[in-house]
Amino acid sequence: MLYMKTRVTFRVDADLADALRELPNQTRFVEDALRDALGRTCPVCRGDGRLPLRVIRVSNVRREGIKRLNRREAQQLQRIYRLGQEVAATRLDLRKQGRRVGFSLRREQHEILTGVLNSENAN
Repeated sequence: MLYMKTRVTFRVDADLADALRELPNQTRFVEDALRDALGRTCPVCRGDGRLPLRVIRVSNVRREGIKRLNRREAQQLQRIYRLGQEVAATRLDLRKQGRRVGFSLRREQHEILTGVLNSENAN
């Protein structure tokens, strides 16, 4: 099978260009890297390079029977929520675990992070 080759020119940082020049077959390396990158779709942006504006749904704490959070727990929950925003999470489920509050941070059906809030005061 005969493949037609086309020259493509693009700019890269100087350190990347230096690293490419040291490779024995630059063309093959770049072709393989491009084929590999183009063959995958980012699960967060779905390949368009932009994150959609998403709202993180938080479970109803009253319905779950969760007591009022102390300051430490509230601060931890706030950090988890912010992490959720950074990783494009869609859901933060809270659940009562004995006297503690458990959580699960999810993006659609995929669990990103799970754990239990630490209710003890740090000294």
